[in-house]
Amino acid sequence: MKIRDHIDMKGRLRLLLFDRAGNPAGQFASDNDIVLTGRDLVAKQFTGQKIDPISHLAVGISNDANEPTAKTSLDKEIFRKPINEVDPEADIVEANGRMRVTITTDLDFLEGNGALTEAGLFNAEADGVMYNRVVFPAVNKTEDFKLTLVWEILF
Repeated sequence: MKIRDHIDMKGRLRLLLFDRAGNPAGQFASDNDIVLTGRDLVAKQFTGQKIDPISHLAVGISNDANEPTAKTSLDKEIFRKPINEVDPEADIVEANGRMRVTITTDLDFLEGNGALTEAGLFNAEADGVMYNRVVFPAVNKTEDFKLTLVWEILF
């Protein structure tokens, strides 16, 4: 008997804009690619190597096409920030036979301003391994808005 299971890792990023009064001012969503360096990071978890976990989210201003086997960084990164703490009880859950991890980061009013078009998750404050990258239509982040990025990764 041949057993075959094909569950590909994938993610979806939601961008939530809030004005200074805390009112919703826009919402966007985009699917992303788990890049080869990110898949390598997960594979190395099986080898006993000490691997730094995903710890930072970066945003950029390039809309160049994603090449999952070739990209190792954002094309034009402008800001990087630690992700919010992941609560294993609330942020890692079973969803339709798969595991879903939810990662969030808030860019305050003065953080990461610009015509944002790309984002990625990394395992270090500087450089580090890029886990995934997403390109999306421009979100004009200004000091008038706070931006919450909600990343859901399915395994």
